[in-house]
Amino acid sequence: MRASSSIVAAVSVLLVVPGVMADPPARVGRLNLINGTVSFRPAGIDDWAPAVPNRIVTTGDGVWVDESSRAEVHVGSSALRFGAQTAFDFVNVDDRTLQGRLAQGRVTLRARVIDEGQIYEVDTPNAAVTLLGPGSYRVETSGDGSQSRVTVWSGAAEVMAAGSSFELRERQFATVSGTDSPTFDLDDVGEGDEWDRWCAERDRREDDARSLRYVSREMPGYEDLDDAGHWVWEPGYGNVWVPATIPLGWAPYRMGHWVWTLFWGWTWVDDAPWGFAPFHYGRWAHVHSRWVWSPFAVGVAIVARPIFAPALVAFIGGPHWNIGVRGGAVAWVPLGPDEVYRPPYAVSDAYVRNLNITNVHNITSVTNVTVINNYQNASVPNAVVAAPVTAVASGQSVARVAVPVTRQQLLEAPPPTFAAAVVPTSLALAGAGTPGGAPVHAALPPSVLLSRQVVAKVAPPPHPIPFAAQQSLLETNRGVPLSLEQQTQLRRATLADRSAIAAIFKPASIGVGLTARRADLVRVTKVVPVSESGFVQPDAHVTSLTTAGHPPGALGPGSNSHVTSDTHAHSPTGFAATSSSHLPATPTPHPTTGLGEGSGSHITSISVAHPPRELESNPHVHVAATPTPHPSLGFTTESTTHTTSTTIRHPSEAVESGSSSHPTATPTPHVATAIGSGSTSQVTSAGHSTTAGGSGSASSAGSTGAHSHAPPPKPTEKPTPKPTPKPTPKH
Repeated sequence: MRASSSIVAAVSVLLVVPGVMADPPARVGRLNLINGTVSFRPAGIDDWAPAVPNRIVTTGDGVWVDESSRAEVHVGSSALRFGAQTAFDFVNVDDRTLQGRLAQGRVTLRARVIDEGQIYEVDTPNAAVTLLGPGSYRVETSGDGSQSRVTVWSGAAEVMAAGSSFELRERQFATVSGTDSPTFDLDDVGEGDEWDRWCAERDRREDDARSLRYVSREMPGYEDLDDAGHWVWEPGYGNVWVPATIPLGWAPYRMGHWVWTLFWGWTWVDDAPWGFAPFHYGRWAHVHSRWVWSPFAVGVAIVARPIFAPALVAFIGGPHWNIGVRGGAVAWVPLGPDEVYRPPYAVSDAYVRNLNITNVHNITSVTNVTVINNYQNASVPNAVVAAPVTAVASGQSVARVAVPVTRQQLLEAPPPTFAAAVVPTSLALAGAGTPGGAPVHAALPPSVLLSRQVVAKVAPPPHPIPFAAQQSLLETNRGVPLSLEQQTQLRRATLADRSAIAAIFKPASIGVGLTARRADLVRVTKVVPVSESGFVQPDAHVTSLTTAGHPPGALGPGSNSHVTSDTHAHSPTGFAATSSSHLPATPTPHPTTGLGEGSGSHITSISVAHPPRELESNPHVHVAATPTPHPSLGFTTESTTHTTSTTIRHPSEAVESGSSSHPTATPTPHVATAIGSGSTSQVTSAGHSTTAGGSGSASSAGSTGAHSHAPPPKPTEKPTPKPTPKPTPKH
């Protein structure tokens, strides 16, 4: 059992940094696989560095996959796989939008869940590709940018260019050639190649992950836990994960390096192949002389969409902490179960609550620890790590530069804080610098790809503020990311942002229209401008599937007769705005979800004629128009929820009154939600995805037990064997 009595605590009210709040995204990407030579360019600088596993990926970051190389990035439950000679920019990565710029190369995107209102878009030099539902998609762009090819293995996609669009269904592919007067061809897809088989095998590995019994599929890094450790039930902690093999003297946050990121500031990048989920979610505990990772507090159900944290540690020290290191030192200790994490960046009180609700039982108060030794992990050997400020500021490997720190030095140290008092240098953005702080050379993409124009349907966000323009303010902030007010001031001083976006992105709604190469191909309807600007606004965008000689939705996979009819209103930018017409201009934070009262997750810009295949084949899905209120879920009357009759409970707990209990061979963990009155939420049939909405939103759910809050089942001490791999399907 953990020694919680050792914590010196004082109850206080949650404190939020004053001023305008702009919560960072809860969802990030993880660069989890690198085969060969891969380079990474963080937002805010033009320098490239060798990519390293476990690097977070967010808005403005870029990836270059060199010759004979491959890479993989997970964003929530979605996987993006990049082939050789691929240049890809992450234009927008947040809780609602995943938008990328493919200047050259190949990307296969497996989207397991696309909630209503979410936008998944890949922009190429010839067309903007919008995913209309979950599925597997392959998008390719030729080296000269003259042709793009889109393959839909499963799902459906819209291809838009030059003011018109058409739809691709399952097992179809299309090629779009040219930019000013593009033409297109469309046909049924044949057998997949070696690349497709590799992607399918990666998918199977993730689908069969045993760790999905204990964490959400929306938590990046779950897919690597099975091979690196096992799950056990630890009294007082619940289900915990135990790493199988760790180096001598290992402790969490000891072997890796710090990088400076756009929204979160100092962010940990671990060296271990499995080192993502356990360092950005949950808490670490030292039990029975071993480290264990607790993703959720005991008794807390699996949270469908956990919130990313840059590093769940407390810091002490800085430039003026003298422990015999020139320039000062900074130290940190991993947070233990029930220890609150308060972000150093400006966030709302709802964000702080939702960030801690998974691992802290008493979320209405804050533990005010004034001495680092009083953190429960501070007494564990090697748990407190110290490094020179200059080494952290330049993103150097901590294991190479760590310095010893005595208990007496910790007692005499300044009070702990959640902000590292270290001003970043430009080297810290790329990270993984040499021991001396010198930059590391990386393979560079051809310069023509950096400025190659692509076609976009959705408006790209403003370019990240250059790091050079931030440096003076970051020095003033002493290791805290820029506030929204500071960002606004810098953007006002920079007039080149709009022209820079216009030079790279061209609205897909403008042009002479797509021309079919064959008479029997799909007929497209040209966008009819309703204003002088000629730009798309999604509020009035309606997609209808109309076919020659067939009623809407009557055609099966492989048909070439789909027509997309678009009705557009227009915005001054020329792009579809990413905000929903259901959202108020300034939403009031919901006390549980942080979303505005009356906010909605319904976006009318895309309407899919066919329901997802998972729902078509699930006979257990039904609608509960007025579900019974449940205290742990936050459902209230008048909310609409799709659920099933299956509930999962802890083996030692009784089924709640009124809940259903239909045991299954492999229990699906319950998904915790926080939904307001009349809210909407989606939970997938696998039970690992949900969207929390504010009052006045709508909801749909899959096959999880929506009226149970019991934790997942206890694991055995030894991991269960992997199921027999399924044969590779032929595409």
